Amino acid sequence: MNKHLERLWQRWGDAVRFLLWGLTVALVCFLLYNVAMRSQHPHLVPLSKGVRDSLMAVGVPRDVSDTLVRYGAFDVHFNSEQGIANCAAYELIDSELNGTVERMGEFMPDSGVKGCPSPQDYAGSGMDRGHLVPAADLKWSDDAMRQSFLLTNVCPMHKALNEGGWAKLEEKVREWTLRDSVLLVFTGPVVSAGDTTLSSGRVMVPSAYYKVIMAPCVRPMRAIAFIYPNGHSGGRLQQYAVSIDEVEHRTGLDFFPFLPDRDQQQLESPVNLDAWVN
Repeated sequence: MNKHLERLWQRWGDAVRFLLWGLTVALVCFLLYNVAMRSQHPHLVPLSKGVRDSLMAVGVPRDVSDTLVRYGAFDVHFNSEQGIANCAAYELIDSELNGTVERMGEFMPDSGVKGCPSPQDYAGSGMDRGHLVPAADLKWSDDAMRQSFLLTNVCPMHKALNEGGWAKLEEKVREWTLRDSVLLVFTGPVVSAGDTTLSSGRVMVPSAYYKVIMAPCVRPMRAIAFIYPNGHSGGRLQQYAVSIDEVEHRTGLDFFPFLPDRDQQQLESPVNLDAWVN
């Protein structure tokens, strides 16, 4: 009987030692992973919901038509007078880039938004229906993918831009997200005097498009902006890099309005593309 108990205790002891050994290995692997991540992203800090929401705010002039529409995956500041958004804003997280949802191709109006165009407004125009928030960034959710095809998230875009430099910039944003963990992205039109509309007269055709990008989890925080003409967009990325101040000047929008003035100046005044491409 004693020998039987001894064998049981020995077996239990072996099991406990094996379990402790497994837990130790798992802990070591976890610590090594975190060390590797800190080496790869040495200045990353968590982003709380409150901080994210304050950074995603966009100031719009009072004399500009603007309706804030909050979808599940992004926000749109829609201009009912122009039939396009003033700005579309979203948070892109590195884990979301592994989504497997297939791209859907049916553009739809949002009947709940005043001034939202219909697919017929674009028919025969020769213009692409260009996404502001790219469908390729929303493969993590069926609902998000469907929402990206709402015409509140669409602007008239020349094919040369949509399939050229703009697509390359969107791919760069995904690369930077993998590096920096989280990016906040703001996209919209740059409407100038003399810009025309589609033949229906309800949808403005902007002369250019902007994209403002912020890395909120790196220290120090950094941001960059780009303006692309709505047409041929050859050349290098550096050719289209501008300050956020320049985007604000040309659109009237105010990005990161809740940051202290000093932080806004540090983020918005320089054109520090080297911090992004190197």
